Amino acid sequence: MRIAVETHALSQDNITGVGNVILHYLNELQKIDAANEYFIYVMDDLKHLAIRNPRWRYVDFNYGLKRLRMSIRNRWLQLKSEGGTDMNILLSSRILLFRLSKIMLELFDEVVFSLKLASSLRKYKIDIYVGTSTYYYPYFFFSTVKKIGFLYDLVWKLYPETMEFGNKARMKLLTFRNMRKLDLLVSISANTKNDAHELLNLNTRIEAIPLAADGTIFYPADGSTVSAVRKKYGISKKYILSVCTLEPRKNLKTLLAAYRILPSRREYQLVLVGMTGWIGSDFFQAIESSDVRDNVLITGYVSTAELAPIYTGAELFVFPTLYEGFGLPVLEAMQCGCPVITSNTSSIPEVAGDAALMLDPEDMTGLAESMEKILKNASLRKELAKKGLRQSKLFSWEKSARRLLQALESLR
Repeated sequence: MRIAVETHALSQDNITGVGNVILHYLNELQKIDAANEYFIYVMDDLKHLAIRNPRWRYVDFNYGLKRLRMSIRNRWLQLKSEGGTDMNILLSSRILLFRLSKIMLELFDEVVFSLKLASSLRKYKIDIYVGTSTYYYPYFFFSTVKKIGFLYDLVWKLYPETMEFGNKARMKLLTFRNMRKLDLLVSISANTKNDAHELLNLNTRIEAIPLAADGTIFYPADGSTVSAVRKKYGISKKYILSVCTLEPRKNLKTLLAAYRILPSRREYQLVLVGMTGWIGSDFFQAIESSDVRDNVLITGYVSTAELAPIYTGAELFVFPTLYEGFGLPVLEAMQCGCPVITSNTSSIPEVAGDAALMLDPEDMTGLAESMEKILKNASLRKELAKKGLRQSKLFSWEKSARRLLQALESLR
């Protein structure tokens, strides 16, 4: 078969979430699939993925409109950075003009890209098209092709208030329409599959295939590496860790509130690792105005190579998320031998099994009590760490890729 895979997320300089999922699937498929041909499609430059299999090829759409769109986008970002807080009328007007131009070109380019993609699928006689984002899908297909999509979560349906308006609107307008057109929908957990059936009443066939944590990236790091990473990021005490995109759904306000009433809080730093997503400034104001502000450290983006030492060095990993399609940070922490406290909702129990302490994510007092209990009990920490390492062995990217390959071949 000839399989086309959309990989827009691999155009970004720093990839998280969807980008990492795509990258791991493609790396494993290159190793295990010697029968099928793959065509990797991307709107911008392909990054992170090294194509080593001779049956794979990268299809580059390097056309004038795309280059103009990127030029306008870069100029808009440059003007924004130059302006800062000192904006005059002329500069504000130029920024607005470039922003409007950017939006118009992006919309136009999506249509042009869909036309080019549809023509390319016909040219290369593609049998299966794999769309890795359900909120973006080609508007046109000029040939008979089986269509697969990925479903990561239903935040837009279950917790719309935790999303930025533009992203929420796009998901509501396009996601359901796209999912109904698919021959197969791949969800990243059984919980997400069940939610799709119950909340959306979909007739589309859905296969639940779990994610995994890469064993070459997430593992118990050695002491010297842990010390070096701690020094780099200014971690000066024992610490409680949370790794996530900083956004409302991750429930960091509850974590901060629980940390504030933690009896032993002065002995531990609270370290928040991750890029800032859509989150109100009131969260950062709450930190600055609190009595624990000197003990809260926000690192921002941390490179993949530094995540294992960050997880390994923590006394405790806390992930009080309101909702997850899978909950990969829980698995990453376990694979690094870090004891875990997390939520008892959505897909988290599938990932954590009996290897984590789970509770209601809204229970701030219960969270503080659980944190204190684990921090002050070395034998309990060791027990949870041991269980976590055992639980993490149930997941692997090779297993997931083989299941995905079986799903693809079922569409012959």
